[in-house]
Amino acid sequence: MDWRTHIARHGDRLLPGAPWARWTFLALMLLAAVLRFWRYTEIPYTHDEISALVRLFPTLGETIRTGVIALDTHPPGVQVFEWLWTRLFGMEEAAVKLPFTLLSLGALVLLFRFAMAWTGAVPALLLTALMATLQYSVMYGQIARPYAFGLFTTALLADQLTRYLALGRRRALVGIAVAAVLSAYTHHFALLLAFLMGGSGLLLLRPGQRKPYLWMVGIVLLLYLPNVPIFIGQLGLGGLGGWLPRPDRWWLADHAWWIAHTSWWLAAPLGLLALFAITRLVQRRNVPGNSLVLLFTWGLLPIAIGIGYSLWREPVVQHSMLLFSFPYLALALLSGMRGVPSRMALPLVAVICVLSVGTLIGTRQHYTVFYTSKYDAMVDGAIRWTQGNAGETLVLLDAPPEVLDFHLRQRGLGMDDVPHVRLLDDSFTPGRLDTLLANSRAQRVFYGQSNGASAERIARIQLHFPHLVQRIDMAEGQVFVLHREPVPEAISDRRFLTGACPICDPLPGWEIHTDLPTREDSLWPRSWDHSGREYGVLVAMALDTVAQRADDLVEIHARLFLPGPTQDVGLVVELKHGDSTVFYRTAELDDLLLTEAPQEVTLIVATRPGDAQLRDAPLLLRAYLHNRSGAAIGVRAMHVVLREGNPVVHALSGPIDGPWIYRPKGLVGW
Repeated sequence: MDWRTHIARHGDRLLPGAPWARWTFLALMLLAAVLRFWRYTEIPYTHDEISALVRLFPTLGETIRTGVIALDTHPPGVQVFEWLWTRLFGMEEAAVKLPFTLLSLGALVLLFRFAMAWTGAVPALLLTALMATLQYSVMYGQIARPYAFGLFTTALLADQLTRYLALGRRRALVGIAVAAVLSAYTHHFALLLAFLMGGSGLLLLRPGQRKPYLWMVGIVLLLYLPNVPIFIGQLGLGGLGGWLPRPDRWWLADHAWWIAHTSWWLAAPLGLLALFAITRLVQRRNVPGNSLVLLFTWGLLPIAIGIGYSLWREPVVQHSMLLFSFPYLALALLSGMRGVPSRMALPLVAVICVLSVGTLIGTRQHYTVFYTSKYDAMVDGAIRWTQGNAGETLVLLDAPPEVLDFHLRQRGLGMDDVPHVRLLDDSFTPGRLDTLLANSRAQRVFYGQSNGASAERIARIQLHFPHLVQRIDMAEGQVFVLHREPVPEAISDRRFLTGACPICDPLPGWEIHTDLPTREDSLWPRSWDHSGREYGVLVAMALDTVAQRADDLVEIHARLFLPGPTQDVGLVVELKHGDSTVFYRTAELDDLLLTEAPQEVTLIVATRPGDAQLRDAPLLLRAYLHNRSGAAIGVRAMHVVLREGNPVVHALSGPIDGPWIYRPKGLVGW
C-alpha cells in the first residue's frame, strides 16, 4: 500500500480506527483526565508559574516589554495568553491551570490521530497509554507554562501536516500555518520541532502541493517576524548556566530513567516492549520507511540539538524542553507493534496503565510531592505562628520576595499583616543573622527555606534555638520549627560524627600539629593557641562512609576564642576526588560582624556529596581552620555532624533519594 493511501485511509474522522480501538482510546482519555484532575483545586503553583504571573503587568505592552523581553527567555505567546486569561478569570490556581490541562488532553487526541495514520492502531494506543499516565505528561499537563501548550500546538501541526500530505485540502494547510505560528510563539523547542516538521513536509509534497505549501511557509515567516528581535536578544542571553549544570555522559540515561518513573517495575517492561517492537519491525518491515524517518527525525534531533547547545554554548536542556518531541520518539520505538491483534494489544495497554499509574502514585508519590508547595508551607506557617502569638515566634523566610508577596496577595494580606524577616538578601550575613537571633525575645523560630538557601543557615539558627520540634521536607524546600528551651516533643535530624578539643582523646581522621600549644590562663580559656599559625587543626574523612545520600549535609563547627580584633580567618571545607579539589567553600570570620573582644564565636561551614557533581565517585572531605593573617586566636573545639538530607529536594526532576521521614502531614495549623 502506498504510504499516502495508508495515511489517508481514515479520512477526516475525529477518532479513526476500528470500534475496539476507539473505545480503548476513550477509556485511556478518561484515565488521563482523572489523573490530571485528581484533587485539582489543591494543586499549588510551581515556582515557574509564579515567576510568570509576577511578570504580568497592568498593560499588555508593559507585559511584553518588561515581562518578556527584559526578564524572560521564552517567546511571548504564553505570557500574552496568561495576561488575557487572568483578566477574565482571575489568579486562582485551578482557573489559571485549566486551559493548559485541557490542551494537554487535546494533544492526546491529535497524537492518536497522527499515530493511527502513520503506524496503526496498536502503536497509537500504546503511545496514548504512556502519554495518559506517565508523570512526564501528567505533571506538565498540570502546570500553566508553555509545556502543555507546546505539546498541543506541535501535535496539531503533525496532525494537520498528515491531513495535507494525504488529502491536499486547503483547511489542513491553514491548520499547519496556525499550528506553526502558535508553536513558534510558545517555546523555542516547539519552534525547533515545528521547523523540523515543516521541512519534512516540504520533502514529501506532491508537485501540485508545493506552491501552496511554500506560500503558507512565507505567511508563517511573516507572522513570526515581530518575534525575531526578541528571539535574537534571548539567544544572546545564552542559557540557564547560572543554576543549570551542563549535561554529563549520564544525562540521557537519567532522562529515560525519570520518564520511566525511576522504577524497574515500569522501566523493564517498557524496555522489553520496545525491544520486541524493534525486533518485529526489523523482521517484518511492516511500517512505511517515510514514517520511521519522520518519527526518528522529530524525536531525536531536538535531543541532539539541545544537548549540543548545552555542551558547547550554555546549559538549556531539561526534561520539560523535550516533552514536545518525546511522543514521536516513543512512537518510532513502538511502531513495530503495528499489526498485533487486539487480543494481544489490549492486555499490553492495560499492563502499561497499571504499572505506570502504580509507580506514578507509589514510586513517584506524585500526589504528595507535586501537590505540596514549599511557598505555601512557608506563608501558611508564617500566618499560623504569628496570628495570636505576637512576639512569641520569630519567622524567617528564605525565598524570593516577589514570590512571598504573590502568596500574601493571594490570601488578601500584606507584609505588615504577617511579621517576618526575609533572608534572601546578600546583605543578610551570618553576623546579621546572629545579631537578630541573639536579640530576639521569641521563644521559637519558624524557618522556611527554598533551594539555594545557605547550607549553613539552619545550623546557625540552631546555635540560638537548639531544640528542633518540626521539620517538613518538600520538593525544592523545607520548613522547620525550633525552640529556645527544651520541650518534650523535640526531635533530632542530625548525629555527631567526630570531634576534637584540647582535653579530648584523639579520634581517627584528625590531624593536629604536634607543636600546636594548648593555652589556659585567667584571660584565655583552655584552647589550642593558633596565633601566628596559618594551619594547625584538620579533619579528613571519606565522605561516602558517612553520607548515604547526595543531599545529606555535613556541618563542620569550630568554636573559637578571640582575645582581640581578628580578621582574615576562615573555616574551610574541601571535597577532593583523587588529587583534584572538586568543591571548596569557606565560612569567614569577617562575615560575623564582630565588634567586641574578647569573645567566643562559632564558625560553621557545610557541604553535601551533591556539591561535587560527580556520580558514585569516592570523595574525601577535608576541613580546617585557615588563619591567613596569623591573628591571635584560640581553638576551643571543632566537631562534625551529619544532618539528614531532604530526599525529595529534587523529586520533580529525579528520583526520591531514600526514605521520606519528614513528610507533609497538613501544613496549616500544625
